[in-house]
Amino acid sequence: MASDKVKNLQNEVEGVKNIMTQNVERMLARGENLDHLRNKTEDLEATSEHFKTTSQKVARKYWWKNAKMIIIICVIVAIILILIILFATGVIPT
Repeated sequence: MASDKVKNLQNEVEGVKNIMTQNVERMLARGENLDHLRNKTEDLEATSEHFKTTSQKVARKYWWKNAKMIIIICVIVAIILILIILFATGVIPT
């Protein structure tokens, strides 16, 4: 009987040992996953910062292109209006 109790106790201890070993392995794997996620987060943060600066540069570039185009169109319209007015008033003979 005493040997049965000892065997049962050893089996229980072995079961607890296995469970604790699995828990430690899971914790280590979780730690590795957290490190991997942290690295991915840092990479995403750097990439998003680069994207932000690049998109701002592109937006600024196209804003200037748009502004230049508007200025050119306004100058052309002004020249055409001046020519029409000058022809209409007879300053420039036809």
